[in-house]
Amino acid sequence: MKLRKILLVNPQIKLNWVRAHVGIYGNELADLSAKNATTKEEVGIKVKIPKSWIKDQLKLTMLQEWQARWMSSPNSRFLYGIFPEVNTKRCHGDFLINQILTTHGCFPVHEHRIFGKSPDCECGRDQGTVSHYVYGCQIYREVRQKYFPKNFFSIWYSRIDSEYTCKNWTQNYHPGHPD
Repeated sequence: MKLRKILLVNPQIKLNWVRAHVGIYGNELADLSAKNATTKEEVGIKVKIPKSWIKDQLKLTMLQEWQARWMSSPNSRFLYGIFPEVNTKRCHGDFLINQILTTHGCFPVHEHRIFGKSPDCECGRDQGTVSHYVYGCQIYREVRQKYFPKNFFSIWYSRIDSEYTCKNWTQNYHPGHPD
């Protein structure tokens, strides 16, 4: 029964039937050893698993658990909207990029949570969120036009999760757009 459980848990281990080769030296001894092994509860020979396979399995498990936590977490939904899949190769060391991606930093909404400052943008049209600065603040309109592609709004609009944010955006910054 233990052997069956081991085989179920380790699908990389395969057992195959080999046809007897009569007249080959040692075949009868091998057959007898194989028959005796089938009646044992535990396998007497330990086969080493390569370290590379263990590392790959651990990495795969880690990524699966990380992805599950990332998908179910109520935190960092702005960043989740940009990067829904976890990836170890996408870790940035740039301070300013990390402030935008994590929505932590010099944004009024974040400073309001930490220091009690006003959460409103200096333009007076909305709260000072990353989304507001990237997608709608009139103060940064020229910066957006210079650095963002013309279809940036449609890309954002298709990925946004919050209906309120979309309506707020369309009412304040994109009059005439159907919502």
